[in-house]
Amino acid sequence: MSHLLATIVLATLGAILVVAGLLFFLRPRWLLDWLKGMAILGAILFGLYTLVIAVNIAEYQSVEGMQTVAAISTERQGDQFWRVTMHPANAKPVTNSLRGDQWQVDARIIRFSGPLSWLGVAPGYRLERLSGRFTTLEQERAETRLAIDLNGKSWLDLWELDRKFDLPFIEAVHRNVTFMPMRDGAMFDVRLSASGLVAVPVNEEAREAVQLWGQ
Repeated sequence: MSHLLATIVLATLGAILVVAGLLFFLRPRWLLDWLKGMAILGAILFGLYTLVIAVNIAEYQSVEGMQTVAAISTERQGDQFWRVTMHPANAKPVTNSLRGDQWQVDARIIRFSGPLSWLGVAPGYRLERLSGRFTTLEQERAETRLAIDLNGKSWLDLWELDRKFDLPFIEAVHRNVTFMPMRDGAMFDVRLSASGLVAVPVNEEAREAVQLWGQ
């Protein structure tokens, strides 16, 4: 099930449950006993939770097998100073400057279980940050690192809430690419599966940089 369809289904289900629960509370004669009242309250809470999930997963892209989620190119502007361009798979390109010798991409992944898994909702990902790093410990401590935020903060962040409170039916996972070398003219693909991220060199400059870096 795509995230667009999942968002519509979950939002509709959540709204129905909330409205139904409120109608029960507005008509006390329908409340036969305390157990029914608790069941109605549970329906409202579950409906609200479903709505929160629906709103949040709309901000994520589906993970379906190994897929390329971004392309990254680097251009030297000065000593350890780089112009980095990221082309996300489903968004506008982002260009900014980074300092250092290596780059890294961080991503958030949300996995689903229980009823959401039964509905066939695929795991979702959201690219979070592109950052640089110096290879020497002295520079890493002394110099100011630059980072590019790829997504803004949500007013109610399901990923953050799960990390703090271990929410039901949700598993929030942080993944990042192993730091890769900067090289003038280098191009990399960033590929993602449900298990993690990997950077793949796609031109000669990138392949040479990786080979020299590994020596």
